[in-house]
Amino acid sequence: MKKILLIFSFIFLLTSNSYAFEKGCSEVYSYLVFDYKTSNIISENRSDRLAYPASLVKLMTLYLTFEAIEQGKLNPEQVLKISQRGEEISKVNKVNRLAIKEGDEITVREAIRAVIVKSFNEAAVTLAEAVSGDEWQFAHKMNDKASELGMINTSFRNASGLHEEGQYTTSYDLARLVIAMQKKFPGYYHLFSVKEFEYRGTKYETHNRVLLDYKGAEGMKTGFTNAAGFNLISAAKKGDHRVISVLLGCATAPRRDEFTKELLNKAFAKLEDHPDSFFVKVSKGFNYTSKHEERYEEEMNFGMR
Repeated sequence: MKKILLIFSFIFLLTSNSYAFEKGCSEVYSYLVFDYKTSNIISENRSDRLAYPASLVKLMTLYLTFEAIEQGKLNPEQVLKISQRGEEISKVNKVNRLAIKEGDEITVREAIRAVIVKSFNEAAVTLAEAVSGDEWQFAHKMNDKASELGMINTSFRNASGLHEEGQYTTSYDLARLVIAMQKKFPGYYHLFSVKEFEYRGTKYETHNRVLLDYKGAEGMKTGFTNAAGFNLISAAKKGDHRVISVLLGCATAPRRDEFTKELLNKAFAKLEDHPDSFFVKVSKGFNYTSKHEERYEEEMNFGMR
């Protein structure tokens, strides 16, 4: 009798764990997981579903910043002055901010780390203004770059990811951005694993729990607004494999983090067991049609770019 109970308990444990994974992290979440080396999609769920990106927008801000540095338009040691707009944005978030004022100074290097480590909005705005003069012109540049990279279901409205109805993306499009960034700016990839930075004598530590807790994690970017939910792009390496996960729309930060770890674990297991079975690449694999766009436009009313 005890043996039978143990068998049933084991079966229940397996099925309940599977159900918990399939349930995801909210009713509207989406994700895409791919192999860094090949860009092959390992797993995905609703990865073409429109969602608010929140601070994942800052990946495009960083992409254009890195591009400006490579083109000689910015220097990592260049000193930037905080504008009136930067001060205003600094006041939006009462908790997660540098609390800087107009006229204060920050280097490009410090601003990049502030964006990656703590997702400070005022640092993102300051970088945007350094690249394009003002944030609105920078947003146009963001959208031009998105089109160039094939992110056809993405629209940017600002450099920080603060909520705007017309700002949206998909897990699939963000995967394309990550791939483009890693291929074009490999020398900057290590910055995403930075866990702390110092500015004006104060040390700031990352709130990316997956980077801190998951063995082999290499960082990337967190994101949250009330409208977006909890988002996270994570990279991790195990043996010869590097995996990237894009997760949007979780209900809580802990569930986002735990679900990301589950996605990474399952991806590494698949790569170990069936390394040659994934043939659909992020650059292919999905056919975005006007039918998709009309459905999303009607369903979610995100607006046009």
